[in-house]
Amino acid sequence: MVSGPPSPSHAYRPDIDGLRAIAVLAVLAYHAFPTLLPGGFAGVDVFFVISGYLITGIIVEDLARGRFTYRNFYWRRIRRIFPALILVLAACLALGWPVLLPDEYAALGKHVAAGAGFVSNIALWREAGYFDSAAELKPLLHLWSLGVEEQYYLVWPLLLLLFRRHMGWMIVALGAASFALNLWMVGTHPTAAFYLPFTRFWELLMGSFLAFSLRKAGSSQDLLSITGIAFIAAGFILLEPQKAFPGWWALLPVLGAALIVRAGPQAWISRRVLAHPAMVFVGLISYPLYLWHWPLLTYARIVHGGEPPAAARLGLLAASMVLAWLTYELVEKPIRFSRISRRAVPALASAMSALLVVGFLAFQARLVPESASNPQIVEISRAASDWGYGTQMRFRGDSPRTVLFFGDSHMEHYLPRVQRLLQTPRAPVRTVLFKTEGGCAPVPGIERRSERCAQFVEEGFAAAMAPEVDTVVIAASWVGFVSRPDYYRAGDESQTPIDPGGAWVLKGFEQRLARLTAAGKRVVLVLSSPRGSAFDPKAAIDREWTRTTLGSGFKPTRRIQFPIDAQLRQIAARAGATVLDPSDWLCGPKYCPTADDAGRPLYKDESHLRASFARTLGALDRYVYLDGRRNSARGGETTGLPRNVESGAPSAS
Repeated sequence: MVSGPPSPSHAYRPDIDGLRAIAVLAVLAYHAFPTLLPGGFAGVDVFFVISGYLITGIIVEDLARGRFTYRNFYWRRIRRIFPALILVLAACLALGWPVLLPDEYAALGKHVAAGAGFVSNIALWREAGYFDSAAELKPLLHLWSLGVEEQYYLVWPLLLLLFRRHMGWMIVALGAASFALNLWMVGTHPTAAFYLPFTRFWELLMGSFLAFSLRKAGSSQDLLSITGIAFIAAGFILLEPQKAFPGWWALLPVLGAALIVRAGPQAWISRRVLAHPAMVFVGLISYPLYLWHWPLLTYARIVHGGEPPAAARLGLLAASMVLAWLTYELVEKPIRFSRISRRAVPALASAMSALLVVGFLAFQARLVPESASNPQIVEISRAASDWGYGTQMRFRGDSPRTVLFFGDSHMEHYLPRVQRLLQTPRAPVRTVLFKTEGGCAPVPGIERRSERCAQFVEEGFAAAMAPEVDTVVIAASWVGFVSRPDYYRAGDESQTPIDPGGAWVLKGFEQRLARLTAAGKRVVLVLSSPRGSAFDPKAAIDREWTRTTLGSGFKPTRRIQFPIDAQLRQIAARAGATVLDPSDWLCGPKYCPTADDAGRPLYKDESHLRASFARTLGALDRYVYLDGRRNSARGGETTGLPRNVESGAPSAS
């Protein structure tokens, strides 16, 4: 995202600052108004090319003149990177203290520590998953690109020194290998392909190759610069988050930036557009602008409880510009270009180390936000993390006869009850197999972007046909399934969205159920769990920029019959399967509770039961016991619901 200043022997090019301006403005537009510029996130890829070009040019010249030292290189990077980053990391911790809940502040602490250690991309990759916090609610999500760059510059000077006689071949070979790895991983491990450095290095290497091959800027090449602008514009317009990225698509912004750099500063677009004073100004403050804009937008979403109005987002972008300018003038320039420049490095390194420690303490809940003083808010925060599950689990029972629990995360949230039964058996139990995948409905013939659902579903139905399996319980977020826009027919390389509720999709599902019952299996189809924003524990929170308080509390919500459930009942009847409706044990006659009588939330989010509550539900007990007996306080159907809701009274817990 950033690059060092050109050395005296490396001619300054104002057009490159203008190219920085295009990149950062595209990122800002996408983050604030994603539908306005759907591919604006590719501005980061433009930055990678610029960074690779400028930094490699400096290193190559220093090596040629015999004056390169690792100490000078990294001290220059510290003076360039640390001042603005330290300020933004500290500001995020300060803004989060009155606004965030304990679990959110712990996550922020983790990201502060990762940002201070320049491993944000690794941290984000490792925590990515079905229950990962929404990207737009992570104040330091954007630091992933800084991690990629600094990891590149940990090894790049050494490689240039080792291969100084074969730089060109080394750059081409590494770039080709990185690009090939990117193409392979974007289809098999898309999250890793996005965040990991090895699948991104080819973008910086593109700039590095330009620096090696263009020791001096060539003559004006208007056609190259026009083509480059066209490529970048096409990327910003044609790209969208649903496309496999980086992959082949990343060539648009990367080649576009490379062509503009290659065209040189005398090309018409470079002179008249990119080198315009306004563009140069934005380019000069592009690094602090990039750092400031995302935390401001994120905290606004957290406080607002959703996307702020357009006018507010415009105001936040304007505030980012002001903060970026102040940071550049009052922090960056004095530290980089004044007499204190060299003496500032130890202080900057100490400050960054201190932030890493503070972030770690927050992550370990040794440093907590203001909201931690309210026990009810702490309980709400605890509910949001009351979960734990792996994708496949087997529990050995008293008999090889097996019950398979198959589905997505809405099957997973019943696991705590099954674990309790197996830990305290009161009757002989079956062997239990859980086969689930969050975000993958157990419906054959379909795939989901960024997931590998089709293979999981085939494996699940294959496991269900095993001779030892006599009972198959299938549950899913059926309401979420039919409302998702990212399912497509398995094998369709164009990934054209399908209607998940279409006749052919559900027909295939019905055929699989019928095949199981024809094989003598007992098949149980669990309908959608009650859901909605009222079930989210954090819906009871009122946030302001200066404090977070408990709002009106938890209120029951009206019981609803979802249209997809009626279709599933008909499918089950034709296939010979049994139907269970979670609303029968999670709700009263008219209302569904969102908290118990003590005010403890029953859910971890809008639709998933928290583990501590799920352990009290006995509705699936009969399928674990060998003799089919029920074993719960209320005949196996329900335990632990608030009395006022079971009677249908619409009063808050």
